[in-house]
Amino acid sequence: MPVLIIFTAVVASVLFWLLRAHYTVKQLKEIDQDTKGLQRRAKSAFESIVGSPLQRVNDVRLAAVILMIQIVRTGSPITASEKTRILEFMENPLEIQTISATFDRAWRYTQERRPFSLVADPLLPLFREKLTNEERVQFVDMLTQVASAHSAPSELQREALVRLKRRLIAGKPELAASRAGHFG
Repeated sequence: MPVLIIFTAVVASVLFWLLRAHYTVKQLKEIDQDTKGLQRRAKSAFESIVGSPLQRVNDVRLAAVILMIQIVRTGSPITASEKTRILEFMENPLEIQTISATFDRAWRYTQERRPFSLVADPLLPLFREKLTNEERVQFVDMLTQVASAHSAPSELQREALVRLKRRLIAGKPELAASRAGHFG
C-alpha cells in the first residue's frame, strides 16, 4: 500500500511539472508574438546603425557576383549553364583570382526566390560610387547574359533588370528646386 501511494505521488508530481512546463512554453510563445513589432524595430534600429550585411560589402566585384547569383536564384534554382556563365564572367571581365572562394562567399549573401531588388538596392550606392557609366552599362549587360544563360529571362528577371538599369544608370536624382526656393 505505501508503494502504491509513493508511485501515485511520483506520477502526480511528474504530471504537474509537465503541465506547468507546457503552460510556461505557451505563455512564452504568446509573449513572443506580442513583441514581434518590437523585435522588428530593434532589428531595424540595429541595421540603421551598423548596416545590413549587404550594405557592408565594399568590394564591387563581390557585389557584382552577388547580383549575378541572385538574378538567377530569383526565379528558380541555379542551373549548370548559369553557374558556368557566372564563373566565366568572374574570370574574364571581373578578373577575380580566388573564383571558388568568392563564389561561395557571394552565395551566402543570396537566397532562393528572394526578390532581386531587396538584394540590389543596398548595393546600388557602391556601384554608383565605384563604376563609370560605361562600366554600369556593361554590368547590366552581364546580368542580362547571366539571366538568359539557360533560357530566356523570365518576366520577373526582365522587370528586375529594367528597374536596376533605370536606378543604376540614372544616377542620383536631382531636385528641380533648391531649399532656398530657387527653381530650375
